[in-house]
Amino acid sequence: GGYFFLMGILTIYTMFKEKGIFVVVMQKDPAGLDPDSRWEVASKMKKYDDIYEVTLRLIDGKSGATRETGFKKSVADFIDDNGVVCQDLVENQIMKMHNSLVSSKKDK
Repeated sequence: GGYFFLMGILTIYTMFKEKGIFVVVMQKDPAGLDPDSRWEVASKMKKYDDIYEVTLRLIDGKSGATRETGFKKSVADFIDDNGVVCQDLVENQIMKMHNSLVSSKKDK
């Protein structure tokens, strides 16, 4: 009985608090004066759907401002003919998102 109760609590927490976030990275301020900025990566994919949605969010440590970007693509865009995930394609997409958030930070 306790197991099912705790799994229910964990499921609710994951759905409503974490919202699909699967990695959180703290970026230290180079000068060490300002609070750390936080990067979060979240994903969503509906059951029986090939569309994979990824969101990259940057929470600025100094201002508290949040910027985010993302994409929605078919999983087939990242898999070769043998069914193997092409890491370079995934990495390129994530780096494009990262660079767009970094460049928008510098513009301000």
